[in-house]
Amino acid sequence: MPRIFPAAAFVAALLTSPLAVGAAELPDQPPADWMAQADLFGRVATLGAGEDAQVIAWTSRHQLALSSGYLFDLSRRLLIADRGAEALEWYAVALIRGQYDAGRCRDSSARRAVSGLARQAAIVARYGHQHQQEFGEAGQRALARPDLFGHTISPDWVCAQGLTGMGGQSAGTTAPTLWPSLAEAVRADFAKQFGDMLKR
Repeated sequence: MPRIFPAAAFVAALLTSPLAVGAAELPDQPPADWMAQADLFGRVATLGAGEDAQVIAWTSRHQLALSSGYLFDLSRRLLIADRGAEALEWYAVALIRGQYDAGRCRDSSARRAVSGLARQAAIVARYGHQHQQEFGEAGQRALARPDLFGHTISPDWVCAQGLTGMGGQSAGTTAPTLWPSLAEAVRADFAKQFGDMLKR
């Protein structure tokens, strides 16, 4: 499994959009379609600090329906708002869900996209590196969440970022029967990482 502080390139199209949206225009419900959600994310991620409160509230309310990109953005906004413990927990949730979703992809190269996407919250990763006890505790809270793997967005949001992805197409996912064991493997990997932080 990737380490907690990786940095890799991510598909720029996911992070940009020619259209603008203000926090007041955020939809009552995020789109369930992963491509429509990726388009919305490209606009939400560019909203300025003046709209942090609204974006934080909207993302928190809909976190189970959103991809990890939104959660990395949420963690960054929380840290800027001086809510470090929450920022670290959401950063951990974003990493864990992202790696779980990428692990469900047929194309294993999709995992690199999670590292690239995490770069938008690099300030949170740096904060966590400087406050490892706090990060370890936040990671353990994330792992204890009953909804940790309860998100509903299709893993195609990250599967399409694999090397086989062409024009926003996904190579598809593995059989759902394999997903419970994958979730436990991801959980165990991050439990070790966060546990090691608490020992430092």
